[in-house]
Amino acid sequence: MELDFKYLFASTDGRINRAKWWAGIVILGLINAILGFVVFTLFGLTFFARLLSVIIALALFYPAYAVCAKRFQDRNRPGITALYGLAPLLLASLLQSFGLTGTPEGLNAVGWICALITWGVGLWFLIELGILKGTPGPNSFGGDPLAAVR
Repeated sequence: MELDFKYLFASTDGRINRAKWWAGIVILGLINAILGFVVFTLFGLTFFARLLSVIIALALFYPAYAVCAKRFQDRNRPGITALYGLAPLLLASLLQSFGLTGTPEGLNAVGWICALITWGVGLWFLIELGILKGTPGPNSFGGDPLAAVR
């Protein structure tokens, strides 16, 4: 499996299969985890560290959208469907970055709502994008990404 990183993370055109979606999500998750670890190791729980985490979340939003949009299109749904899940995740991340979800010892009501949103979207994306097959053959978003693999 060859990955075209520019296409995977910067374009919302076309379709991708489950394997490329998983690769994209794992890469973005690793980048987020590594950058988060570095930021909070260097700066602790300071305002500057939280500001950097907001910048990281905003910087990774479009690549995540591009990966998920193409996968929704493989399922014959408009790519904008990805925003229905990613926008609430971004909002939850921003609320957490600004310290509005509680303390490290426990979540407040906003924190619990954000946690439920994160779990719900995560489960939806896991099933819809990571487990279910795409539309066989061409659809309105392009050719079958598995046609070259078969």
